[in-house]
Amino acid sequence: MLVIGHVVVCGLDHLGLRTITELRMRDEEVVAIGFDDDELERLTDAGVRLVTGDHRLSQVLRAADIETAAAIVLTGDDDLANLNTALTAVQLNPKIRVVIRMFDQELGAHIPDLFPDAVALSSSALAAPGFVSAALDGESGSQFALAGRSISSRESADQPRSATSIAIARLNPDRSVDLLPDATADEPGLILIDVGDPITATDSETDHEAHPASVPGRRLRAPRRRGVLAAIRAGFTAPDRGLVRFGAILVGLAIVSALFFELIAGLTPLDAVSYVITLLTGASLPADVDAASANTALRIYAIFLSLVGAAIVAVVYAFITDALIRSRLLQTLGRRTVPGGIHDHVIVAGLGSIGYRVALGIAARGMPVVAVEVSDDSRFVSPTRAAGIPVYIGDARHPEVLDELRLSDARAIVAATSDDLVNLSVALSARRRRADMRVVVRLYDPEFAVRVQQGFRIRFTRSVSQLAAPAFAAAAVGSEVIASVPVGDRRVILFARLRVPLGSRLEGRLATSIVTPGALRVLAVADPGSEEARWSFPPDEVLDAGEEVVVAATRAGLGQLLHLAATPRDAPVSTPSGSPEGG
Repeated sequence: MLVIGHVVVCGLDHLGLRTITELRMRDEEVVAIGFDDDELERLTDAGVRLVTGDHRLSQVLRAADIETAAAIVLTGDDDLANLNTALTAVQLNPKIRVVIRMFDQELGAHIPDLFPDAVALSSSALAAPGFVSAALDGESGSQFALAGRSISSRESADQPRSATSIAIARLNPDRSVDLLPDATADEPGLILIDVGDPITATDSETDHEAHPASVPGRRLRAPRRRGVLAAIRAGFTAPDRGLVRFGAILVGLAIVSALFFELIAGLTPLDAVSYVITLLTGASLPADVDAASANTALRIYAIFLSLVGAAIVAVVYAFITDALIRSRLLQTLGRRTVPGGIHDHVIVAGLGSIGYRVALGIAARGMPVVAVEVSDDSRFVSPTRAAGIPVYIGDARHPEVLDELRLSDARAIVAATSDDLVNLSVALSARRRRADMRVVVRLYDPEFAVRVQQGFRIRFTRSVSQLAAPAFAAAAVGSEVIASVPVGDRRVILFARLRVPLGSRLEGRLATSIVTPGALRVLAVADPGSEEARWSFPPDEVLDAGEEVVVAATRAGLGQLLHLAATPRDAPVSTPSGSPEGG
């Protein structure tokens, strides 16, 4: 049953403000709690009641009428503060629905056990796939599981990955987008999703092994064996230049010396090579020259070569010692070298919560990735290294740092710091070094993002709040957004599951009757209690109470579906008064 009542939103950062916007577009009554008047000034929606104070305090929650609220949404970036507020809210209203932002997946996995009606969401986990797909695949490439099937997006020109393809957008030459068009999969210019085969338990375990970051509560272990093999392989594919020069000189000296002993001492070619190796390495080999019968020049050269051999042993040990000490020293100082043989990799600039998730997501796709962070004290530097991802300490805005990161051989760069100006500077600096470089920029302000795209010709900009807020708003009213897939410039297609409430206007309707061209498409219907769904259903499929409908929708389309689900069957027909944009 969907909740009915006002929603309390705590935390007025970008995610909180965007969540309030999503709720208001669906005609939900919202009470916002901000720490001070400065936070409340960011909120311009006149339909939202404002409360000032620390939302962890019971008197502040009472001022927001928490006892009669249907849901509380906690969007702050402090896991502990969010948990504290949730515990207080449930004490005051045991029936309240809790939607809590929680980065710690291990703790988040226990949230449903702590509260009778709660869901824990991670904004970075929700948004990261949009950054990953943009960096690796451009307009398409999103991958996620939906109703027992693996889903992947692609452009119509790409090779299909399954027998079932569904159009979710048409990308026009001017970068405008037609969402959820009535089109067949073979038409040009489309963004499609391929619906894979049913996911089995074995597939799920395999996917967890390949994507360990996606498993709640699972700690990542450093793939040491794979890292050592990669380092050895990198040493062979791109060895140190000094070592190459030294090896070339050594080989040249050995060849010249073998010829000398062959001509002067009369040794066979094989004996000459063996004698040279004996002198250079000190090894005991059968080939030798009789000192009594050898002339002066031969003996002088043998002495010279013996001294050179002793020096070679010392140099070899010096190279080994230098490699070991330098590696340990760089690790201690937080400066780890980028693997020499790396190419076609993705550079992630900024190791905050979103940068960390993006780096893990790229690595999970089997692509090489290098992270760069200005401070070794950053919270996610150690976990990133523990996941086997190289981390370089430096400022990605500087050209010399980009050179160290091997920008010339990279596939893409993702600017994911928490500062819009820094992200833009990183993107422009990378473009200055390589005009054809694909850059993905994290920007908070959607309007600024559009201007950046147009003014600087940066094709891919992503907003964490835009990608994550629909899931928080939907969870507050009883729906579940599985994935947010960005298409074009600042447009999003939402993939969601919604249980049909008993006695709602949704119950008893034909599944095909709720389809709205350009706004809502029904993909599948799931029986009560079933994780899997029927992706093929007859035109006369009737939605029964307790069933779940799986949809692809715009923000407006999902709002209309939620409105139907929240409206009693005998209530007058009405539509949400909000007029959200299609994506």
